[in-house]
Amino acid sequence: MASVVGTLWSRLRDTLIENAGLKALSLAFALGLFAYLHGQQDQQMRTIPVAVVVRPPEDVKRELMTTIPPSIHVTLRGSTRAIDRVIQSGNVTVEIDLRDGHTESIVFEPKMFSLPSEVEIAIIDPPSIELEWQDVVTRQIPVQASITGQPAEGFVVKGELQVEPGEITASGPARLVEVLQFARLAPFDVTGLTEGAYRRPIAIDAPPARVSYIGPQSATVTVTIARRLSEARFAKRPVEVVGVANAVITPRAVDVTVLGPPEVVRALRAEQVVPRADIGTVPGVDLKSHGAASVKVTVDLARAEAEVQPPSVNVRW
Repeated sequence: MASVVGTLWSRLRDTLIENAGLKALSLAFALGLFAYLHGQQDQQMRTIPVAVVVRPPEDVKRELMTTIPPSIHVTLRGSTRAIDRVIQSGNVTVEIDLRDGHTESIVFEPKMFSLPSEVEIAIIDPPSIELEWQDVVTRQIPVQASITGQPAEGFVVKGELQVEPGEITASGPARLVEVLQFARLAPFDVTGLTEGAYRRPIAIDAPPARVSYIGPQSATVTVTIARRLSEARFAKRPVEVVGVANAVITPRAVDVTVLGPPEVVRALRAEQVVPRADIGTVPGVDLKSHGAASVKVTVDLARAEAEVQPPSVNVRW
């Protein structure tokens, strides 16, 4: 019995030892194949956001008009464990170098991403970005003022608003600055104001996006408030000559336009509108002998002004 066991053991030992190198190689190959197949079963693809880091242009005379997205999407291929480690690290970024200020497009390539070797990039979305640039220019534009509200009863805004400074420098991309017509001020509120001149500093409204204003961010606006005036026309009013008798006047009558407060103009009667030609206002006139002169016609009215057409007449004596 012992001899039988010994024989079996001897044969088993010979079987194990025979071609030991080849058997070891086969075992290693089998283990590697198992590991590969197991790894392939663990492979997956997953899309993650990748932050975009921009290195801005160093030339201040160029501005990028294209909006760069804060992130792009990258589809990764690798094992679950490797991709999970990438996501958990939270520091996957891609850098765009725009310092030269003239790059026309950015093409994303896998080498631009810092990833572990067991993870590869399958898809980049978007794969590229087209860039638009504009030269930065400066231009003087007018400052525009406006009013809001109404003055007190019987008063109006007189003349144009006075603005100081009247212009401001706009700076920004050429296509935006070149179409600017003016820099607008916040409205000047004239509610309840009576006669007089009013000065106020008023802020300039914010410029359009990408445009900046160089210099003061406010302007001083002056508004003049005057009494509301009415107008009345008195036609063919006869002219009186002052300073000489029996004078001949050409023309004998003039048209008078009266401008004043409504209550004054409404109460005015035609006989109160008396045009006069005063010879004494003409320098160098000798009334002791016959002569002629062109004399300015005036109309004296209380709280009103008069405009005469024609403004002067010929007087002969």
